[in-house]
Amino acid sequence: MDARPTESVATYTVVLVAALLAVAHAAIFVRLADADPLVTSAYRLLIASMVLIPVAGFTARAEIGRLNGREWKLIGCAAIFLALHFATWIASLDFTSIANSVVLVTLTPVWLAVWSVVALRSPLGSRTWAAIGLAIGGSAIMGAGSARLGLETLMGDGLALAGGILFVGFLLLAEAARQTVGLIVFVTLVYSGAAIMLWAVVFALGLPLVGLSLETYLAFIGLGLVSQIIGHTGFNWTVRAIPPMVLALLFLAEPILSTALGWLYFGEGVARETFMGGALILAAIYLGVRASGTRITVQTG
Repeated sequence: MDARPTESVATYTVVLVAALLAVAHAAIFVRLADADPLVTSAYRLLIASMVLIPVAGFTARAEIGRLNGREWKLIGCAAIFLALHFATWIASLDFTSIANSVVLVTLTPVWLAVWSVVALRSPLGSRTWAAIGLAIGGSAIMGAGSARLGLETLMGDGLALAGGILFVGFLLLAEAARQTVGLIVFVTLVYSGAAIMLWAVVFALGLPLVGLSLETYLAFIGLGLVSQIIGHTGFNWTVRAIPPMVLALLFLAEPILSTALGWLYFGEGVARETFMGGALILAAIYLGVRASGTRITVQTG
């Protein structure tokens, strides 16, 4: 059972900003990694798991032993969704631009809205729908600025879209599990489970694992330590108190940050469409968070 200490809104804000910056670096690391997408995904989760397993072994062994059937089911399903999310999104970067891929994979508010209305029969407020509309418009403008025609690009865009839908499934499962499962236990078991699945596929396909460039291995380490440990673990910490829709809207900042990092690290130009779309996305984030009232839970229990 999670102890749930009291944290301030400022604490959540700091964690979210750090997590967003860490996750935004993922596209940069993937670009530097000259390896099969499945291998990149497998190494990313393996490195994160190797860091977390000793920590969980020393600090949370008793909690793992107390997990019930429902919690194990949530953790197992979350691991499946996370593995598929990384496999599809990282693969998309081989077929489409970084901008297209990151924009499409972060359209999670749209899929969460569909889930809320269709599956939960929970109507959304007008301001939330307005935020989603701004998000779609801004993402479309940003994507149009780097779009390339062709079947290969469409395949990459489809993989990125699939990655975003799979991440919605992970977010919903994580929210349910984190109500009773501690952070270290949850991320250790989910990352390790996803890593085992990906490595099984890598070995089954006989994909090359060794003899890669030093830059590629360093990119794997960056993905595991920065994007996964800091980024995804930070989001998994906040999901117990911040609704998935709010987190999904915050994820929309990732394309903007990734574009800025591309300019900083590689000197890539920033298109006019990026500024226009980015402005709409920032407006969507502001409106969506205001519509939700942030609903950050800071009480114990």
